[in-house]
Amino acid sequence: MDEITMNEADLQEEEISHNFLCCVCLELLYKPIVLSCGHISCFWCVHQSMSDLSESHCPICRDPYVHFPAVCQKLHFLLKNIYPLAHNKRENQVLKWEQELDSFSPQMDEPNTKDDSLDITDEQKVEEDSNPTRLLSSNEKEPLEDAKTVNVHGSDLPKSIISKDDFLCSACKDLLVRPMVLNCGHVYCEGCVVDMMDQESAKIKCKECHVCDPRRFPKVCLALQQFLEENFPEEYTSRESGIQKTLGNFQSYRKEGTSSSDENNNNDLPWWASPASNVHVGTGCDSCGVFPIIGDRYSCKDCKEEVGYDLCKDCYMTPSKVSGRFNQQHTSDHRLELTEVNESESEEDSDENEEGPV
Repeated sequence: MDEITMNEADLQEEEISHNFLCCVCLELLYKPIVLSCGHISCFWCVHQSMSDLSESHCPICRDPYVHFPAVCQKLHFLLKNIYPLAHNKRENQVLKWEQELDSFSPQMDEPNTKDDSLDITDEQKVEEDSNPTRLLSSNEKEPLEDAKTVNVHGSDLPKSIISKDDFLCSACKDLLVRPMVLNCGHVYCEGCVVDMMDQESAKIKCKECHVCDPRRFPKVCLALQQFLEENFPEEYTSRESGIQKTLGNFQSYRKEGTSSSDENNNNDLPWWASPASNVHVGTGCDSCGVFPIIGDRYSCKDCKEEVGYDLCKDCYMTPSKVSGRFNQQHTSDHRLELTEVNESESEEDSDENEEGPV
């Protein structure tokens, strides 16, 4: 993706916060992925940096992980609204690159933030859709000044661009506090994630998509937390002080600085424990995102996309409505069949892995 660049003038024009620059490509985050350590990168930057054969590592803190998370839609639409020029340029450049690659990142549907008491006419909607520089909050529909003249940096962000309603926790229905992004891309307060976690299995089941997070307890997304602190200072401080009281015992239980992967002690990395494990090199699960798939792999025989559609055994046995990670047109009536490991490919990649990362 060398051709996906923006000049310095564009960055200065919209004064993009360093929190929202991808640590890999150093551009505005596009379709942001939040790893379990809380750090953020672009969808393609994360995918291309992952290991085909073994665990991958966060580009910032080197925290190990084995699951490719889904795009965080709250962050995606936040960046789209506050940095319209840079986002539009990134969108066009990435799409061009994807067309050449013939593989596509997931399409993001506009969030439904309409309140039950608010009625928006079709005429208004057409007007909004036809004017990409018209930045709207969930409650106010007044046009803003031209995007080129808007200063959107830190606490100077125009309040009409964002609304508290865009940053509500799906569990408690209040402003997100110490936000955590699950593997499915949905965002909750830390306290709500604690409440959602099954104490015996230590699994967290998302209240929105009802998918269990395959990882251990994630870390707070500090970039999003800082944004909320700057733009909703009074309410955030008030909410945080209340939540901290309920989190006291749980936070003392967790070792400060211990990552979710550290807690696993590599027990979830079967290719280390058994070199004979069936490793499907370079193939991940389109549901939970485990990459690579270890053990049984089920491939769709009806999807036409070159990237294919694959599930690990666990996801095959517990079907969900999660769509493909690469915008595949997979449907529930498609046929899934057990796929054998390509032994020659596995051995070849194993030899390359011993020589060190490329």
